Amino acid sequence: MTLYQELCGIARRLPDSTAMVSYDGTAVSYDRFVETTDAIAGRLDAAPPGSVVGLALDDPVTFVCAYFAAARLQLVIVLLDSRATPEETARLSARFDLDMVLRDGPAGIGSIVVEPTARGGEGVPERSAHAAQALHSYLPTDFVVHCTSGSTGEPKGIVMSQAAVMERVNSWAGEAGLGPSDVVLCALPLWHGHGIDVLTLPGLLRGAKVVFTRGSHLTGRGLARVIADHAVTFVSGLPVMYQMLVAADRVDPSMLGSLRFALTGSAPVTVDTQARFGERFGLPLRQGYGLGEIGIITYDADNAGPGTIGLPLPGIEWRLEPVDAFDGEEQICELLVRGPALARGYYRDPAAESAMFVDGWLRTHDLVVARPEGWFVRGRTSTFINVTGNKVAPIDVETALRRCDGVIDCGVVGVPDGEGGEQVAALVVTDSGCDPASVRRQVAAHLLPYQLPQTYRFAAALPRTPVGKTDYEAVKRIVRDEDARTEALAEARTP
Repeated sequence: MTLYQELCGIARRLPDSTAMVSYDGTAVSYDRFVETTDAIAGRLDAAPPGSVVGLALDDPVTFVCAYFAAARLQLVIVLLDSRATPEETARLSARFDLDMVLRDGPAGIGSIVVEPTARGGEGVPERSAHAAQALHSYLPTDFVVHCTSGSTGEPKGIVMSQAAVMERVNSWAGEAGLGPSDVVLCALPLWHGHGIDVLTLPGLLRGAKVVFTRGSHLTGRGLARVIADHAVTFVSGLPVMYQMLVAADRVDPSMLGSLRFALTGSAPVTVDTQARFGERFGLPLRQGYGLGEIGIITYDADNAGPGTIGLPLPGIEWRLEPVDAFDGEEQICELLVRGPALARGYYRDPAAESAMFVDGWLRTHDLVVARPEGWFVRGRTSTFINVTGNKVAPIDVETALRRCDGVIDCGVVGVPDGEGGEQVAALVVTDSGCDPASVRRQVAAHLLPYQLPQTYRFAAALPRTPVGKTDYEAVKRIVRDEDARTEALAEARTP
């Protein structure tokens, strides 16, 4: 059964039930959901199966309908950040062989504009299915591509079939007990795996109502008000969302009284935040753990200990490979997993694929300590900077900084943000006439908000290893230096 067929089955059973509520409060029934999906499919009907479509849609309902329309037509979709610059979109279009990009049309929900790419030409391509597939390296079973940064700074594309998507969605929906009586709050973008695979699709494929809100615009009280107004029963988000809730004034615990399940993921949550949330609202805050390549792997169920990520969900096979490190007397291991929800690999990236996918196993590059009450994450073997669930490649930030007038050299690292995650920090070498404030303004034109450095330090030269490479451990020490004189100098130079 396909995603579209599952949707049609739910719509037949619950035609008048609300499926989604958009940012502006517009409610869409399951019946209208299918109608809008069919209308978008009609717009794309000239594209043969295997055509590659980028979804750069801001309206969440239109995004979801386009997603299911692509499933119906057997297209390949690449999930794009609608905020990306034209330069970045063009780069991704070339990288992932897009035939077209869908953007929001002027008529609201369900309205799309088909934006041609250099590869696809004007309008919806009308090639044969054989010709369409001959122009790219996707397989006939491929359906969706999630974009993520590679360790070299080049974007990786996690490629999944509809079968893999349905496996991860149905597995998690069953574990979470989602059903038609649930109201799911999604405050995350749909191009992010957390937003689409953990919240939206599990809710919709169980007949629940999914309420969308812009999480970046919310305060703690605003979030509580959305939960209260919609009687939300199921919520998942980044740790910062729960930190806002526990710190907010004028939030009565009764405002969250409808909640039965609260999950956090995409970044580590502190034990303190979990404890404060539970004490204030009388509900455990559960920590989920997963990767875009396979979906949710674990979450800390009732029998898990504090600070643990729990143990694997049903259907997830795992093994632990010891590394040359210990946590006290306990062996630290790299976690490897596999299961039917596993992606087939990365699009046209054999080096990255061979480093992550080994003999049917996924190397998570996460280091864990195994205890009876669950696994405890102790670090990563990779170099990503994890900024509120978004993976930032330092080389991307360095490349953008080096494009700024007056910047001679730079080194970018991740440093703790004080909340269990990381933030981007930069050590920058400039010429004598460079204005640091100008560097900030210039780099903002080339990066997404979460990629921007939050800490700047300026120096006459970068520290080097004996062979002349940038010494990143030394860079970390410099940018984390809490000496008052260094801090005052940095703040004076960087508004």
